[in-house]
Amino acid sequence: MNIDTLVESFYSKKDETESIINEVLSILVGKVQAEALIREQREPITLSFDGVPDIPISEIPWSSVKTVEGGAEIPSPQRKQLEQFLDDIAGDDLKDKVEGLAKFYETDPVQLLEQGFFGDSNKERISKALGYLTFYKTLTKIIAHFNASSAGFSFEAFLGVLLGGKQVPTGEGTIADLVTGDGTPVSLKLYTEGSLKVGGSFTDLVNDLRKFEKMQYVAVTKTLNDENTAGRLDFYRFDFTLDNVANIMLNGGLENPELMKLPTGFVENPSGFEDIEIPPPPKVEELVKIYEDRVVERGQGKYPEDILESVIQLVNLPEGTAYLTGSPAKFGHPKSRLKKMSPTGKVAARFAVTLGLLEDEVPPKVRADGREAVENYKKQLNLVSDIYNDVLVPAYAEVVAAAGRSIKARQELIARAGGDYLDYERSVEVYNQLPSPTLKKKALLLSHGYVNTDQFELTQPRVLNIDRLADPYEVFPPGQDEVKLGSIEVGQEQVVNLMQKISEIIDASVFAIFEDLKVLTTNIQSYFGNGLQNDKEAQTAIEASKSIGERTKELQSEK
Repeated sequence: MNIDTLVESFYSKKDETESIINEVLSILVGKVQAEALIREQREPITLSFDGVPDIPISEIPWSSVKTVEGGAEIPSPQRKQLEQFLDDIAGDDLKDKVEGLAKFYETDPVQLLEQGFFGDSNKERISKALGYLTFYKTLTKIIAHFNASSAGFSFEAFLGVLLGGKQVPTGEGTIADLVTGDGTPVSLKLYTEGSLKVGGSFTDLVNDLRKFEKMQYVAVTKTLNDENTAGRLDFYRFDFTLDNVANIMLNGGLENPELMKLPTGFVENPSGFEDIEIPPPPKVEELVKIYEDRVVERGQGKYPEDILESVIQLVNLPEGTAYLTGSPAKFGHPKSRLKKMSPTGKVAARFAVTLGLLEDEVPPKVRADGREAVENYKKQLNLVSDIYNDVLVPAYAEVVAAAGRSIKARQELIARAGGDYLDYERSVEVYNQLPSPTLKKKALLLSHGYVNTDQFELTQPRVLNIDRLADPYEVFPPGQDEVKLGSIEVGQEQVVNLMQKISEIIDASVFAIFEDLKVLTTNIQSYFGNGLQNDKEAQTAIEASKSIGERTKELQSEK
C-alpha cells in the first residue's frame, strides 16, 4: 500500500469525516466557530522526527503470524503496517537492501531522482521516500530506545519483515532466529562493535546442517554515541555449509577444533554407519513438564498445594537450580544428584524462607521468643525437609535420568564407532574427503562436539576473516564476495537531515500530515484520558484534524 492508498483509506470521505470530528469535539468543548478552524495562511513547515510515519515498536505482533483454515497466513496489523512501508525498500536480498539504504543516505536526492531511484511519478516518489525514512526511524527507535535483550528481539522481527520472512519461536531445536521469505534460515547476532561473537549450540548447528545443508549468519555490530541515541550499524553475512563447517571449526581457534574430532571406527569404515540415528536430547520444555508432573504426583494430598506450586516455580529448570544444595553443577549431566536435606541445618531454614514459611533464617530462642515460636520453627523445617526429600529430589532425579538417556545413547554409539577419537586435524581431513552429503551428515552426528552437546564460538576478528577460515570452500551467498555487506547510519538527527534533503524533491506537506497525525492522536488520547478536562487539548486536536484534511486534499489535487 503506497501513501496515496493509505491517505485515501482515511480521508476518502473528507468532508463527512471532518464534519463528524468537529461535531463531536464541538460538543465536548463548546461550539467552535468555523472561522477558528480555517487558517488563511500556512506557517512555514518545520521538519521533525514526528514527520515520519510512526510504527508501534512491539516485537511480538511483528513476529506473530496467524494461520487460518487452509494454511493461509494473516500478519498482525502492526506487521502489515510495517510491511507496507518496507516493501518500498529496493533489493532482492539483504545485501541489495543494505546497499540501497546506504545509497539513499549518502547520495543527493536530486541525483537519485535523475537516476530513476524514486520511480517516475509523484506518488511513487512520496511512497518510496516514506518507505526509506520509516525504515531509518523504526531502526533508530529499536537501537536507541531498547535494552540489549529487547533490542535484539525487536531487531530480529524487524529484519524478518524487511526480508519477507518471520521469526522462529524459541525451543524449536534450531539455531536460526528467523527465516527469510525464500526459506533461508538465518541466525542473527547484534553486538556492540568490538565484542561480536558468533556461536551457540554445536548440536543445533549440526541438526540445521543436516536439515537445510546450510545456516546463514547475519552479524551486526553497533557503534553508538555516548547517549546511545545515534550511530552506525555494520552488517556482515556468511554461510555455514556441510562443506565448509569442518575447516571453519578447525581454523576457528579456542575450543572449536575439538568439536570436529571423529571416532576411529567411523574413519576406518564410514560406509558401515549409514543407518545410524541419535535420539535428540529432550527439550527444556519436556524436562520442565516431567518435573512439574512428578512434584504434583508425589506431593498431592500430602503437602499444601500452594507450597507445591512454589516448589515448581522456584526451580525454574534448567537455569534456576543453583540454590539447591549439592550437585548438579551442570543441568542434564547423568551424574547430577541432589543431596538429602537435614531439618536441622541452615539449608532447610533458607529453603523455608524461600517458600515463605519463615520470615527469618535465625532460629528463635525459648526465653526471648517463647516456646511456641521455637516449636513452629522446628515444624516448618521438618515440613520443608520432607517436601525437599520426598518430592523435589526424586522429581529432579527423573529429570536428570531423562536428560541422561540421550547422552547414554550417544555414548553407546561412540563405543560402537571405536570409542577413541582421532586428533582434530586428521578428523577434518577425513571429513573433507567424504564423498557424499549423507556421509558428512553421519560424521557430524558422531563428532565430539555433537555427542557432548558442546558450544562453538567465533570472535569478531575470526568473523571478519571467515573466508580464510573456510578456504578453499565457499562461505558467501551468491553475489557476495566479502563478509561485510555495508553500513547504515541511525539516529533522530540523521532522519531529520534526510527529511530535509528529501523535501527538495517531494512536497514537505507529506511530513506535516504525519506530524499533525501525531499531534491529533496525542491530544485526543490525553483529552479523554484526563476526563475531558483540558479544552486546549481538544482544540489542538481539532486544528490538527483540519490541517490533515486540507493538506491531504492539496496532495490529492496535485496527484
